[in-house]
Order: sequence, then C-alpha cells, then structure tokens
Amino acid sequence: MNESELDLERKTKRIYWIDHARGFIMIWLVITLFLPTWLREGPFRFFLEHPENETTTHIMNLFDVGAPAFIVLMGILMPLSFFKRKVRDGVKNAVTHIAIRYGFVLVLGLLVAYIDQGTLLKIVDGMPVICWHIFPTLGLVGLIALPSLWLEPKIRAIVASLILLFYQIMLNIGGWQDYAIASVHGGILGTIFGFSAIMIYSTCLGEFLLVNKDYSEFQKYKFYIIIGLISFIGGLLIALIPEWYPNKRQVTLSYILISLGTSVLLSFFFIALDKKMQRPIFGLDSYGKSPFIIYILAVVIEFLIVDIIGYEIDLFIGILLMIIITAIALVLDKYGKIIKL
Repeated sequence: MNESELDLERKTKRIYWIDHARGFIMIWLVITLFLPTWLREGPFRFFLEHPENETTTHIMNLFDVGAPAFIVLMGILMPLSFFKRKVRDGVKNAVTHIAIRYGFVLVLGLLVAYIDQGTLLKIVDGMPVICWHIFPTLGLVGLIALPSLWLEPKIRAIVASLILLFYQIMLNIGGWQDYAIASVHGGILGTIFGFSAIMIYSTCLGEFLLVNKDYSEFQKYKFYIIIGLISFIGGLLIALIPEWYPNKRQVTLSYILISLGTSVLLSFFFIALDKKMQRPIFGLDSYGKSPFIIYILAVVIEFLIVDIIGYEIDLFIGILLMIIITAIALVLDKYGKIIKL
C-alpha cells in the first residue's frame, strides 16, 4: 500500500465542484427536455438543441457536449472511488462494486431503450441495429474503463487514443458510419470505441487530480487546463481533415476531442467557484448528487406526456415539470437518498 493509497482512506471531504458541474449539466439537460420545440430550435439552438440534420452534419453545437461532459465527470471520480474502496475493502470488493454499479445502469438503460422504441433490435435499411440510448452508454463505458485502471495513466491514454483512431478509420472505410447514423449516440459501436475513450481519458485526469500526491495543486490544475486546450485545439485541427468532421451522432474522433477539451475548460469555472465558496450551492448540488435518477425521471415524464399521451409540452407545462423535478432533487438531497454514478 503506497502513500497515495493511504491518503485515500483519510480523504473524506466532498468534492463540491464535481457536484456543482454535474448539477449544472443535469439542469441544462432537464430544461431542454421540457422546453417547447419552438424555443429549443429557435435562436438559442446552439445551446439547447443538436444541429439540424444531425446524422450527417459537419458541425457540432455546445448542446452536443452535454453527454460527453457528464461522462468526463464520471471518469474523473472513478479512480478515487475505486482506489479508495480497494484500500478499504480489497480488490475483489472494489471491482464488484464498480461492476454492479455500471452493470445496473447498463441493464436499466437497455430497459429504457426498449420502452422507448418497443424493441432492442431493429432493421434499418436491411441492417440489424441494436436500439440504443444515452443510459446504456453511461453503463457500458464504466464497465469498459474498469480494466484500464490497472494500467498507468500514460499507457491508459495511449490505449484510448488507439481505440478512438481505430473507430474513426472504421467510420471512414469500414462501413461503420452507416451503423452510427442508423442508431443513437453512435449506437453500441460508438459507445465501445468512442465514448469509452473519453471515459478512459477522464480516469487519467481523475487519477492525476484526485489521487496523485507527487504534484502541487497548482501544478495539477495547470496540467488539467493544458490537457483541455490540447484536446480542444487538436479536435478543431483534426476536424479540418476531410471526412474527419465533428459529428455527435457518429461520435467522430474530432467530436470526442472537442467535447473533452470543452468539458475540461468549462469545468474549471466550477473548480474556481469551489475554491472561493468551499460549500454546497442550494439546488445545484441537489441535482449533482442524484444525477442519474433525476434524469431518468425527467425522461420518463417527457416520454409519458409526449409519446404516450400525445401532448406537445408548452412553456407553462415545461416550467411546472421543471419545478416538480427540482422538488424531487431537493427531497432526495435532504433525506440523503443520493443515487450516483
């Protein structure tokens, strides 16, 4: 047991900036679920909706960063959770805990996909496509990232880069682009080879920021910002290569890198806020502590109203639903029923 692992046993302070950041993402995503279509697709589309013709578009909106940003925060916390439990309960229990947590999310996510689409396998243009959703993505990336924690962060990052590069090549010349377009969030292939890469990258960042004791806090945050800038600028440069454009539906390499860079750079606002306040923020933390259950509830409510009842949500109903979801988040927070990833 090394010094870093021993420190994990004594680390009890809650990391407020991650709660703040997750809370902001959840509020952002829940609001867009309940906003009327005319408002989401209006002049604020860059912030509230995916680009038009999202299957083949060569651009991305800030709204496209929502899911990757949540995965980045999951990945940052994963090493701390795993190594802390490993020290306290042993390797087997640590692996079991992580596997059950993300396995449950995967199964529940597939159930949501089944309810949403009425099947788990559909035929699109003669091609069998596994019905997918953001929820099974959140579960599967955790399971894929778990074995990588035995690798050194630098090796881990190289592996993630090779996986992502392989996926981009297969999109271009391997026929995987048609599958990604026919599915959601790139489907299961986009999750395995695209979103899993951003999860693995994030575990490297998390281990450096929250576990490593060899560098000062200033050095850690400086490196964190540099990685964000490299990812963002690198993604923009790669997007200049013909057919390597950023596209959320296809989960392209440039999309992943731009999303990673954007998530890291924007998260620094919450890090600075935490340094100044060093305490919970009412409401924001409530969403951040129970993000998965809150978003599940919001999606189910939206599905029942729009797809089952057939009612198009207007601004008044949207505000009312937002108040209800916020009340649920506050109750979960107050009574300690925190369901987290």
